[in-house]
Amino acid sequence: MKKILSLLLALIMVLSLCTAAVVSSAATSSVAPTVATAPGLYAHAYSKGEADTEAWVKWYEKDDTLYFFMPAATDAKSIEIYNAYEDDAVFNGVTIKSKTSEIVNYEEGKEYTVKADGKDNNVIIMRSSAEGAMFVNNTADFDGMNLWDYLTDDKSNDAKATGAILDDKGNIDTTPIKKIKGRGNTSWDADKKGFNVTYDEAVCFGTMQKCKKFSLISNFQDASLNRNRLLYDLADEVGVPYASDSRFVEFYVNGEYLGNYQVCEKVDVGKNTLMPDIDDEDYLNYVDGTQTNFEFVCEIDAGPDEDDFTVKAGNGNNLTMKAPELEKGDVNYSKVQKFIKSKYDLMYKRLTENHELVDAYIDIESLAQVYIINELGKNWDSGAGSFFFVYKPDEDGKYKFYASPVWDYDNSLGNAQGVEGDLDRLGIDDYEEPTGWFSKYKNGYRGPNFLKEAVAKCDALNEMIPKVWFEQFVPAIENRLNGTGLTDTELYSSDVYYNYLDKSADMNFIRWDIIQEPQWIADHTMLKQCHATYEYNRYGQIVGVNYSQDSNYTFYDEYVFDAEYQYMIDWTNSRVAWMSSQYIKDYTPETPVSDLRGDADLDGVVSVMDATEIQLDLADLIEMSDLALTLSDVDDDSQVSVMDATEIQLFIAQKIEEL
Repeated sequence: MKKILSLLLALIMVLSLCTAAVVSSAATSSVAPTVATAPGLYAHAYSKGEADTEAWVKWYEKDDTLYFFMPAATDAKSIEIYNAYEDDAVFNGVTIKSKTSEIVNYEEGKEYTVKADGKDNNVIIMRSSAEGAMFVNNTADFDGMNLWDYLTDDKSNDAKATGAILDDKGNIDTTPIKKIKGRGNTSWDADKKGFNVTYDEAVCFGTMQKCKKFSLISNFQDASLNRNRLLYDLADEVGVPYASDSRFVEFYVNGEYLGNYQVCEKVDVGKNTLMPDIDDEDYLNYVDGTQTNFEFVCEIDAGPDEDDFTVKAGNGNNLTMKAPELEKGDVNYSKVQKFIKSKYDLMYKRLTENHELVDAYIDIESLAQVYIINELGKNWDSGAGSFFFVYKPDEDGKYKFYASPVWDYDNSLGNAQGVEGDLDRLGIDDYEEPTGWFSKYKNGYRGPNFLKEAVAKCDALNEMIPKVWFEQFVPAIENRLNGTGLTDTELYSSDVYYNYLDKSADMNFIRWDIIQEPQWIADHTMLKQCHATYEYNRYGQIVGVNYSQDSNYTFYDEYVFDAEYQYMIDWTNSRVAWMSSQYIKDYTPETPVSDLRGDADLDGVVSVMDATEIQLDLADLIEMSDLALTLSDVDDDSQVSVMDATEIQLFIAQKIEEL
């Protein structure tokens, strides 16, 4: 009898295990999601069974199919579903009672028939590849509208919210949102809109620095989703001051999926912002006579808002102030305006009169870097709008302008057709192509185009541009963007960006149809690619460029993310090749500070410090320059190793006669 009972118990356990392998029907959290105020099914984006109420996703209907668009942190095999209907729901064999949740096993992309709301529903669960997710929740009634409708009804509307930040590892932050409101000019007219978000406390997205203020960029008219990110990261890689860091996230409002967004540090000043060392109240020290200068941030702006603090420069440029931001009626309004105008006018005069000390008024290196970013992208607005300056003291305490931060590049890297009338007047017929100049010819919107005038009239800038191009930009693109699996620097390799976007783009372009009408978008179906190989001297410096362009077109599928992304990368590399072929005639590398074999620290002598320098580099405590690495390879085996340090030590000890 005991044997029979034992066999029966064993059989029951086996059957239970087999059933558990298909579905798990144990009830989880009885706490309703914050956003489950309307009938529907909601999926938990966070860990299964956790008592989190903020990171929940409501299913979304498109073409008679219901989708759960889930972040990367969602488990790939099972998911927690909450039933906000009055009747039971059945999902993949699991019954989910009203106002409760259950764990359901699933396969990504597989279509399920789900019984809910008294009918059969076709349901697909998709899972993102993006770096994180942002949830914004406020289920209050906003004049008869939900939060999304209220925010998008008028760009000036703002709201508080609860929410969650979720990274791709499942780490969650539920810091409340102090304010969310709309942002953008042209982008605001699109259905997929952008926003500015301010948190109560500083937060971070993944490995970004902690920050309180972020901009959510919709990239609605960039089918690659990556033009802004690539150029922001490239600017950061080459050292442009205050280049905004960013990440790809899935964005949800009250549980509704709104697509792939680029969350980046908002252009703002003060503690826990993009520019933490800039004080927006520094002007008060000027007003009360404590100091004769003060820090400020301004933008050449084609379309300022009515209530913006603006300054009309002597050349006609309209400057919108980002810091300080004074209101009309402020007792210091006119005095601050006058000061800013005087500093900008003097800087512009020195720049355009080719003053020999122009670098005392504007940092020429940052201006060269930002010019290159705009010219590389053939950015439609380059120098005419969304063009920022920071006025602050340099390392010697002398105030000057810096061209920074970079901003707004979705209409770049082969993505804009331009306005035909403007192009005709400029004599440009290859704007969509990776060849030909643009930024040096682009007209301004109000007053002159700053970059056009600077390139036309400032010798110091024109001398700096080829140097910055070959010593900063080309190595970054060749060694970083065109590498593989690189995430340890500011600019990632192109395959990494693609992997972050791949599945996220699939979700985004179900939620928002990929643009199939011009709307400034160029033809991305064909490209004659350009190519460059580089000649180097013994110090690793570029001394020659071998350039060619294909005689035949490369063709790309129309309205397909993979093809759109590859077109953008190919266009960028083609543009780099063409620009290198043009700049090489004006570039001569500076004579190295040292050409002594073994001089790893480049101080002009070979000493024990050089062996130490190599050891520090091998231990990843420092990063030696290309020149230093070349000089350090004294055993000529094409790599720097402990053997080179040993050989230098033997030379110093006079154990060997030469290196």
